[in-house]
Amino acid sequence: MSDDKPLHRLKTGALSRRFELSKVGLRYGSRAVRQQVWQRLTGDSDKAQQQRRDNIDFFIGELGKLKGSVVKIGQMMATYGDYLMPPELAEALHKLEDDTPPMSWRSIEKALRRELGEARFAELEITPEAFAAASLGQVHRANRRGDDESLCIKVQYPGVDQTIDADFSAVMGLLRLSRLMDSTRNLDEWFGDIRQLLHKEVDYEQERRDLEFVAKALADDPRYIVPRSYPDYCTRHVLTMSYEPAEPVSSPAVAALSQARRNRLGAAILEQFLMELFSWQRMQTDPNFGNYRVRIDQQGDNDQVLLLDFGAMRMLPASFATPFCEMLLAGYRRDREVFLDKAIELGFMKSHFPEDVLENFTDIGIDIAEPLRKVDDSVPVEARTEQGEYIWRASNLPKRIAKRAVAASISRYFALPPKDFLYVMRKLMGVYALIAQLDARFDGEQVLLKFVDR
Repeated sequence: MSDDKPLHRLKTGALSRRFELSKVGLRYGSRAVRQQVWQRLTGDSDKAQQQRRDNIDFFIGELGKLKGSVVKIGQMMATYGDYLMPPELAEALHKLEDDTPPMSWRSIEKALRRELGEARFAELEITPEAFAAASLGQVHRANRRGDDESLCIKVQYPGVDQTIDADFSAVMGLLRLSRLMDSTRNLDEWFGDIRQLLHKEVDYEQERRDLEFVAKALADDPRYIVPRSYPDYCTRHVLTMSYEPAEPVSSPAVAALSQARRNRLGAAILEQFLMELFSWQRMQTDPNFGNYRVRIDQQGDNDQVLLLDFGAMRMLPASFATPFCEMLLAGYRRDREVFLDKAIELGFMKSHFPEDVLENFTDIGIDIAEPLRKVDDSVPVEARTEQGEYIWRASNLPKRIAKRAVAASISRYFALPPKDFLYVMRKLMGVYALIAQLDARFDGEQVLLKFVDR
């Protein structure tokens, strides 16, 4: 999508941003008209559908060039794709997550000098090439000159925090005008939470507080690593942390670990999610694989999970977290009555819905808790070992759940749930996928029971 050329600045003025978005809309509109005319003349619906997908890819690609909160808005909207968007639009929006060119060192250096002050900036030896680049900022490696401490400096793109409200309104309007999203739905109410989340995510002081909360909560647990923060080099737009070397979860080095070691890593990832849900009621809601890495123990088998990126940390209100935990436990226990009661309490289902819909919804909830139970004959043969271990990769659980939901026509009745539900379920499914990536084999009951008052 990008041409990998560094950007020198973002267009942060409201007028210039709206102008650029308007140009994107006009370009997309002209392509869409050509596609419709071509379809009428030829009657080739398959070709027309491919052209529609190409046009959507073009539309998303042009949005990506604006960088900043436009990209982040698209990423967050993709989370809700199953509810509000055509599948091809949701798929295209997901492409915004990866391909973002960094800003030039000239622009970043200027921002760092302004944020840190010349004296603090002079204490750091910073590598000009970006270590990583994302939609709202980028990361640079650095060393502190006094003690050669290895650091990572996360720098927010200059002016990006000023574009959120204008970008949000413009993108929503553009999606309506381009007819890429159903304009009859109450989109402003449903997506309004994204605006608040974005404002929180560009507050690096809040992210530092969340990072320090997690670091303190896990300080005595040797299974986890959380980077240290360096307040002297932190501002609202700059977050400086210790550099923590580790391997990507998908790396060959992690795949080469013994089954027992990968099992322990998987159990640690699941337990940390359950801590967030049951104990902290405070959750890092982005399950991106890049937010987890593995530090391999070269002298033994005490490998560690490195946790990164706390910008998407979200408080879970007790009015949601308590009944949701009770609903999850009811699914684990196969307690259909309690599960359905909590689903109705949270507004997912209504008591007057047809009996078969309520029964099928409960079946889905019990399936979701499948990896959290001791393995028995209800688990598909291909998803369990002879020793009674749950094979996360072979379970194919997300597809089985989706197939059951479609067959039951749940979507006709399932109410748009509280936003907290979507964040938690997205994280839970992401954790399941991450454990499957490790090819871990264990049943989650041994982990879940730590949080259950039996």
